[in-house]
Amino acid sequence: MANEVLKAIRERRSVLRFAEEPVPEDKLELILEAGRWAPSYANSQPWKFIVVRDPEKKRKLGELVERIVLGSRGRVAVSGRGLGDPPLVIVVVVDPLRDPRHFLEAGAVATQNMALAAHSLGLASYWAGVYELGGGRHSVERQVKKILAIPRELRVVALLPIGVPAYQADSERVELASLVAQDQYPEKA
Repeated sequence: MANEVLKAIRERRSVLRFAEEPVPEDKLELILEAGRWAPSYANSQPWKFIVVRDPEKKRKLGELVERIVLGSRGRVAVSGRGLGDPPLVIVVVVDPLRDPRHFLEAGAVATQNMALAAHSLGLASYWAGVYELGGGRHSVERQVKKILAIPRELRVVALLPIGVPAYQADSERVELASLVAQDQYPEKA
């Protein structure tokens, strides 16, 4: 594939374990720049990025990632892996006051930009979403805020562990034809 952006999108995979190598500062800066250049409604740029290297804070964040649950049935999304011991974690924080209607999308697209940039630089990542609609007192998001001294009015969209991959990840995709409809939602087959 000749287009580098499409190649990065197609080849990027979530990696849950990392080699014991630091992320070079020049690569980290490029990854953060990719987040900075993400699109946002009316160019509101409602994000902040916290780079976490402290081993104790990463350990605590990893314990929280193990608690992330999908839906009301208690199905664990990430089980027993924590953060996978990456050299660093980028925490994506957004300010709902800067963009009350689209802050979540802005934080998500900034996270995606950084994940793609990391891949394009030979690094790996995975997306640990921590945003919770209500963001209640016992939520994972609230606990992340407490660990990192994030003000209450801000929201945490995701944790993005980054490092040199410890293995080669692979995944499959459903056929494009099964995902695309023309002009309206498809009827059931």
